[in-house]
Order: sequence, then C-alpha cells, then structure tokens
Amino acid sequence: MGSYNSNYGNSDSFFALRQADGKVLGRVRPGVKLSTPQPGMKDYRFFVDALSPLPKGFEDSEKHGFTGFMSRIGCGYNAFANEADALHYLETVFGDAFVTFTPAIRNNKFFVLDDMQLEGTTAFMDVDHNFYPIPAFGTVDQPPFGGDINKFCSHILTGKPLPGLSKKYWNNDVQPRVIVAATKNFEGRLGPWVVFAPLYDDAFDSTVIGEGGAYFHVKNKGPLGYGVVDFKNSELFSHILRCTHSPLWFVPQEFIPDFRLNLKPVPADGDLLADSGVLVNPFAGEDSVTIDSDDHTERLYTEEDVERIIHSLTSKGEIKPVDDEEEEILSEEKEKPMEEVDFLGRLLEEADCSGLLYEKEDLINFHISLKSSRLTILAGMSGTGKSGLVRLYGRALGLLEDHVRFLAVRPSWMDDGDILGYVDMKNMVYRSADTGLAELLIDAARHPEDMFLICFDEMNLARAEHYFAQFISVLEKEENPVIRLYNPALRSKLYNGDAYPAEIPIGRNVLFTGTVNVDESTYHFSDKILDRANVITLHQGRFHDLLSLGKTEKTDFPELPAPLFESFCVRDGLGLTEEELNLLDGLNDAFHKSGMQCGIGFRIARQMGRYLENIPDGLSLTRSDGLDAQVVQRIFTKIRGSSQQLASLVSTNDKGEVTGSLLEVLNRFNSLSPFTSARGVLEEKARELKLYDYTI
Repeated sequence: MGSYNSNYGNSDSFFALRQADGKVLGRVRPGVKLSTPQPGMKDYRFFVDALSPLPKGFEDSEKHGFTGFMSRIGCGYNAFANEADALHYLETVFGDAFVTFTPAIRNNKFFVLDDMQLEGTTAFMDVDHNFYPIPAFGTVDQPPFGGDINKFCSHILTGKPLPGLSKKYWNNDVQPRVIVAATKNFEGRLGPWVVFAPLYDDAFDSTVIGEGGAYFHVKNKGPLGYGVVDFKNSELFSHILRCTHSPLWFVPQEFIPDFRLNLKPVPADGDLLADSGVLVNPFAGEDSVTIDSDDHTERLYTEEDVERIIHSLTSKGEIKPVDDEEEEILSEEKEKPMEEVDFLGRLLEEADCSGLLYEKEDLINFHISLKSSRLTILAGMSGTGKSGLVRLYGRALGLLEDHVRFLAVRPSWMDDGDILGYVDMKNMVYRSADTGLAELLIDAARHPEDMFLICFDEMNLARAEHYFAQFISVLEKEENPVIRLYNPALRSKLYNGDAYPAEIPIGRNVLFTGTVNVDESTYHFSDKILDRANVITLHQGRFHDLLSLGKTEKTDFPELPAPLFESFCVRDGLGLTEEELNLLDGLNDAFHKSGMQCGIGFRIARQMGRYLENIPDGLSLTRSDGLDAQVVQRIFTKIRGSSQQLASLVSTNDKGEVTGSLLEVLNRFNSLSPFTSARGVLEEKARELKLYDYTI
C-alpha cells in the first residue's frame, strides 16, 4: 500500500491523509450529514460501503464505511440549502449505481474516500456482493497494441510491462485471478475480449505494478491459459460491471470460475491467432481481415448522463450552480494506448498548429534524448525557441499546467537549498523554496502514473555544478534515485515533516530539461554536466520560411500516462556495435594524444548506445544520423580551449582546409555515417580558432 500525506479539503489542512493504491468498488448509502469546514460554508458528508477487497490496514472500514464530502464530487460549498436537498442530489445521481473510489485514512482514524467516480449499473446489483476486480486492457474501439493480441500475449510471456494499469487503479495486495484484453473479432474466432489466467493456479503472483506498467507472472513459471470471454452467457454478462473510468471489471466472486471455462494452453510461440484458426494475421504484413465487433454493451450513468442530471436539477433550482474554480472533474478520460509513431505525429502536429518553426529532425532528436537521458539541454542563441520547444513537448504529452514547471535560474543560486528549500532549525519547520520544485517532485512521487516536465531555464546563469549538484549525482543512478531534502532523523521533529518527506524518489515519470544561452553573461558547463546530458543545439530556420507558417486550431491532446511513455523507452544492453565502439576508441585516443584533460567515459558510451537503441523504426532519422548527432551532443561539446591546446585535434591548413586527428577518425569510420553535423562542428571550431585563437 502506497502512502502519502495530503490536504483533504480546507477543513483538514493539518490532518495527515494516508492514501492507498488502487480502486475499490462501492455503493453510496442513503443519508447525508451537515458539515461546516469554515464559518459561512456548508458542506455535506455522505457514506459509501466497500464491495470489493480492501488494501491492508483498512479492514476496520468494513464496519464503518468510508466518508465522502459533497464538495469533493463536483458540488462545491454552499451548493445546497439543507440536508434534504443534498440527499436528493446524492440519491438522484449516485443512489442507483456503482461507484469506484480511492480509500484513505485521515489522522490514522477516519476512513475517507477520494477521487470517487460514477461507474454504472448491472442487472443484479442489488443482490450481488463480494465483487472481485479484474484488470481490463483497452476497449473494443481502442484495443491495446492496435488489436495485436499476439503482442499483448508476448508481453505477458516475456515479462514486459503492459501500459494502462497503474497504482492509481490496482493495489498489489490483491492477486489477480484473471485478466482480459480487448482485441479484434478475427473471423469470429477470437475476440472481442480474450481472457488470460494461469492454467493450473487460482491467481497470478501478487506483485503486478512495477517500473513501466503492469506485469503478470504465473507462479513457478507455470503454463498460461487463454480463452474467449463468452458474452453469449447472458447470466455472466448481467453480473459484470465494466468500469467507465477505470481499466477494471468487477465480477462477483462466484462468477470468476466462468471466466476460466474452456481455457487452453497458450502456444509456446505465443501465436494465438494461428492457434485459434485465424488464417490471415494482419499484423504479420498480410492483407487485413474483416473486423466484426459484436460488443453492443450499454453502460448506464455515463459522464453525459451525470451532466444531464446536474443540468436538470440546476435548471429546476434544486441545486445551485457551482463556480468553475470550485468544480471538481467528475470523470477522467480513460487511458488509450498508442504507438510511439502516433505520439510523434502529435508532436509534429502541435508544432504546426502553434506556428513554430522547428526542424523535424530537432523535434525527433529532442524526443529520443528525453527517452534515453535523464537530462536534456537545449542550447543556442537567444530567440531560437528553446523554451518554446519544452512547452510544445509538454502540450504534446497532454500535461496539465501544474505538471509542467519552468524554473528561471537566478545568478545568486549557490546550492540545492536555493531550488528545494531548507530546514529552519529554530522553528523546526521545513521552508520550501519559492520555486515549488520540492512540491512538484513530491507530487510526482505520489502519482507515478502521471508525467511531469521540469525545465531549468537559462540554467547556466548560475553555476549548475553548485545548485544542481545533488541532481547530477542522483540522476545517473539506474535504480531508485532519491533526492534528499534533509536528514531523515529530523522528520519526526519537524512541524511539517509529514508534508515534506526527508527523501523523495525520482521516478521515470519526471523529465528534466534545461535551456542555455552562450554569451558573456553565462558560465560554461564543466565535463561533470556534459557527461550526463544530451546537449542539443537547435537549427535556426530561414526567415523566409516564416511566410509559410500560420497558426491553426490546436488540439487538446489527452494526457499521456507515464507507463505508456515508459513503454516507448528501451533500456536493455549496451546498444553499440563493435564498429561503433571502435569509433569511440579512436576519438578517445585522439583526445589523449593531444594532452587534453578530457575524453569519453563508459557513462557516455552507455548513454550514446541507449540513444541509438531508442530511435524508433521507420523514421527519417536513421541510426547513421543518430550516431552523428550523438558525436556532436556527447563528445564534441568538450572541444574548447586555445589553438595551442587544440592544434592536434582540429585546425586549418594553409589552403583553409580543416585538418586534425578528430577529422581523421571520422574519415576512417565513414562507413558508419557521413558525420555531416560533426564535420560542421569541426569546421566551426577551426574557424573560431583561426579568428580568435580559442574556442568555447
């Protein structure tokens, strides 16, 4: 069970809220009670009974139920004149339907609920009990992996994460008995829903949610079974609640065995289509089959139903309209898995709609760098759109405003206390910095299913090696990086120690970026920074190209969940071929022979390999282009000094031609890449050395 502290309404700002992972099914009890969080403010409490398994530590809640507040379900304060009006609204909207909610304990005593969602009804909801959750991946309209059930099966067999299920929806205290996945109804033989379950065990292993998504392991590596969910079984269908707002189904436990009827072993090669007699596999490059979707399920109390009911009650004067600032979102768009190429299409579309002039290769390069490196820095002269690109990427991710943070670096910053905060030992309280960075990182740790984007704007106005020192050492860690706010021994002594934990885990759901201008007002990065970052210099387009730009209507993209973004990333292996390693050895030898105190470490080699591994297939940016970009971004950023220091590496001969050992190495390995960008950098460095006798 995950836990964190939060405020629960204005009346509870000093009460700790311990919130569990996962969603619980419930029914709202009849009855409300008046609550006055502040003088002149009316709120109303209501109660919900849990109908599905509860996380550890919540056993006593079965006796008392969970408490909710009308202000937290879209009504705001002072929305009702009295308890009768509040009860009428509650019964009209929620009285005859199931809800899901996140369980929490307030002040280690009171059982409360958060994020309650209206989910619908079933024919036997008044008699069924002991519901059990089943993970359900995708919808008939949006099946996972575009309907490729073989790929879905392969992820289970090979231990790869499945996007769409996160701690927000599933608690690892519960062992999944079965899982279901939407797919195409191939020739009526497979679909629209396929069930997976251990062939001989009652349930999968309990650990489901991990890094990158959901994992389903059969105990002792036993056989996996699969079958088609039989919706012709009208009795079974009538008892299933298929959630609208969560990737879950809830089924009475007595009907769980119905899902396991007629299971057969998954074939060793994982080819369910061939095993089911589907003659043509459209995902193998052959002609597509006819899709026959026979899922005509109707769900009651959809989001539109709720809006219609609220509008009706408001127009009759039975409830007061609520200001936008007070209104809670009643529903959340369900996560829709997509392919990486679709996301890149989002990014390019957002650039076009925003009227921004970026090279397509720069957009793709930035995306790959964010996937493969914990820190990506955009360099270039002022006005080339560095900050704009970060904002553009955030919009393509569909991030909320409070999930994107721009930190304007100040020249006075000296250590991480300037960006995070410090402990006030006199008053025994943690004083958070006005950057809000600590709060954002805490929020990101509490919500690993959401993406967060941080940008240190003009990060070389102060010495990054000072204020960014803790991040430099932490972000290179592959396993469990943690940012420390203060000594953990002080937490119990601090007034607000519950709100500000001593250590904050930094997950892969946080993307770190920076922008830099190189001029007389800034500091130069040391190798300590350059070794840990992709430094991208944006290409400036032609001014004439501005005539072809024109802002068009933007698309509000749904938020991309962190597990889906993580599924785009490749983190296995060294990622470099033998010849590419020989190239790095050649460049390293050139640096060492020149006497320069710099070179290429194993960290840089690994991160270059990771970048190359993360280039998506089918793009205009090839591995050859990527290798060229990495030589520029990870190695040639180190070329700085006087002409005397750099003479053997790069220089100009009497004919004005660029010479030097670095160019010789590129020529020797031109079978890997033409190194167009790298050669251009060497030409620029040689020109600077000739004009100024030094380069920066």
